[in-house]
Amino acid sequence: MVHIIPLFVGERRLDTGNAVQYPDTSPVGEAMQQLGDRWQAAAERYEQRKAQQQAFDTEIAARRLNGELAQAEAETVANSPADGAGLHEAMYGQVDPYTGQVVRTGQFDTLFGNFLKQVPPELRPGLASRKEALRETGAIRLALQQNQQRKQYEQNQLAEVHSAELDNIARSDPNDTAAFDASRQAGLDLIAKMDLDPQIRLQAEADWRASTAKARMQALIAQDPRRAAEMLSAGPVASDGMGETVRSQLGAGAQDEQAAAKGDWRRNKTPDEAIAQAFGDVPEEEQQAIRRQAKAASLAQEVNIRAAIDRAQAEAPDEIARTGTYSGNIPGEDAYKIVYGPEEGIKRRQDLEWQVDVGKKIFDMGAMSNQAINAALNDAGAGPNASSPDKERDGATAVAAKLVLERRRVDSGGYVSDTSQDISAGWKAVFGTGPSDPEAYDQDTYDRTIELSVARQKALGIDDENLQPVPFSILLQLAEDRDSGSMDFMDNYAKASELFLHTKGPVVRAALVRELDQAGLGGILPGGKPGLSVAKYFERMPKPSAKKLRMPGYSRAN
Repeated sequence: MVHIIPLFVGERRLDTGNAVQYPDTSPVGEAMQQLGDRWQAAAERYEQRKAQQQAFDTEIAARRLNGELAQAEAETVANSPADGAGLHEAMYGQVDPYTGQVVRTGQFDTLFGNFLKQVPPELRPGLASRKEALRETGAIRLALQQNQQRKQYEQNQLAEVHSAELDNIARSDPNDTAAFDASRQAGLDLIAKMDLDPQIRLQAEADWRASTAKARMQALIAQDPRRAAEMLSAGPVASDGMGETVRSQLGAGAQDEQAAAKGDWRRNKTPDEAIAQAFGDVPEEEQQAIRRQAKAASLAQEVNIRAAIDRAQAEAPDEIARTGTYSGNIPGEDAYKIVYGPEEGIKRRQDLEWQVDVGKKIFDMGAMSNQAINAALNDAGAGPNASSPDKERDGATAVAAKLVLERRRVDSGGYVSDTSQDISAGWKAVFGTGPSDPEAYDQDTYDRTIELSVARQKALGIDDENLQPVPFSILLQLAEDRDSGSMDFMDNYAKASELFLHTKGPVVRAALVRELDQAGLGGILPGGKPGLSVAKYFERMPKPSAKKLRMPGYSRAN
């Protein structure tokens, strides 16, 4: 400490010992008295100034101490458990509320003691006098922090439990009322164990009931949006207004038959009633939003189902007849009911099943000879007393047999190409790649493919008069290309002429000439008939063999 007034001056007083005494009334006595008063005043001023300096230095030291305490508190809070347990005691210890004695020291005591050792001795009494006041103030502050941390911990734990239960409800069957009640009650039980004000507790319980009801309804929307939309279309839903505890207690008792007959809340409810009643806990404005969600989901479901139905009806019979399976999804009877209603939906679904059955039989007949197919056709028409399922099965067999036999009669070349991977790939290699491909119009590939085509047709029982060495659709396309006048197409036409010219075997050549003549390409071979345009050919020769038949499993794509 800096002493502005020298110490010996502050200690000087008027000497009243053995010095010569002068009367007060004398000039010398009066002067001496005045000098003594001045020394006394200087000493008092020194003491006052010294006290001020100590107070100032004590305050500065106290501020430094407060900073260290604040830092220690922050570190204690950061290192404390999530629930804040022991936070107050770890920092400020424990004080007996009756005696005021410290019964357990804390970090504060250690920090305060170390701090006192570092300050000048004259400041220690002033700081020491503040210790218990600092402890009390800090203890209150840390106690509040501990309580707040505990509340936040409980809220965090509650949020985790509620999130898990809501996830359970979302993944569970919305019709499982027991599972829903268990999840809802688990959340309510946890709220009951929290340190909450009564009003806040009531609001938390109401919010939880609303959240669980919304989660259950959204689970129903995901499972069956149409049912959810119909359930919510009646308008606002009211809850029964009973507390969960009362409801569970009353529900646990014996079911009164008279009460059940009256239809009150004590009887066993249907899943729809239970879901709707729980949904009454949701505020009206949120109910409206979920109604819109259910309607949108129901509409989207219907659109998707209708698209799947349309695709299945358009593609499934043909694809199954061609490959034996359907790559898409065939909607079930419930899907048809959603789009077309109960009666019409069942009828349409049965129609598709019948077409699919026909397609399967067409595929199965792909390797059967005409003789075997005719035998199956005769067997299908030989049971007038058979049961209804047998009649439907025989009817499908008859239709499939007739379609296969007709297709083989009018388009045997296209039929074997559609049902044989090797033949189909061969024709694509010859005619489907274009003149820029060096393998296109290759004579060896043509010869090999036409041999496979004719051999398979004969194996199926197609007689020589109905053979079609080349698929008729390829010849029609060639005729259309020729009539376009394009140089590239004319080049294709010339190359195809070379292939046809070198066709081997008299039976095959005769069959090919018939095909070329029917397609309007009679002039493509030397000595053949003058070619006709496709349009003129159809005008003059509208034969069935020149028509593109629409039957299951026989797309004409090449």
